[in-house]
Amino acid sequence: MRIRFHSAIRKKAAYNLGSPDMSKLQIEERRVDDVTVVVLTGEMLLDDGDLAFRRHIATLLEDKRVKILVDLDGVTYIDSSGVGMMVAQLKMVRQRGGDMRLLRLNSRGQRMFTLLKLRSTFEAFDDEASAVRSFIARPSA
Repeated sequence: MRIRFHSAIRKKAAYNLGSPDMSKLQIEERRVDDVTVVVLTGEMLLDDGDLAFRRHIATLLEDKRVKILVDLDGVTYIDSSGVGMMVAQLKMVRQRGGDMRLLRLNSRGQRMFTLLKLRSTFEAFDDEASAVRSFIARPSA
């Protein structure tokens, strides 16, 4: 399954298709208080973006950073392995006493998460401030 995400504002993904070391998914992060905002740009596909995402979340967990907000605004494609990896990482984060929430999941993504019965699994937000505040009210699932 391959899902195309469209966003009102497209961000450029900087990757080199010719290099096997470069993923089609770019990952940046920043901190807002004790919440780590993971900004995804590009494609999360089998054996590419899904693996980069797994490695990134594993690094955060090693650093005891368990309040994770995933910004999906720049994601242009996600396939079933990408969704599966997000679910697997959510489980890992929750096992460590934290939570992973979604930011800027567009209408097509919302339909896909509903179809896969994942809407109740992930909390999703339209704006970052509300999402960050949600970790104060409910630090973990």
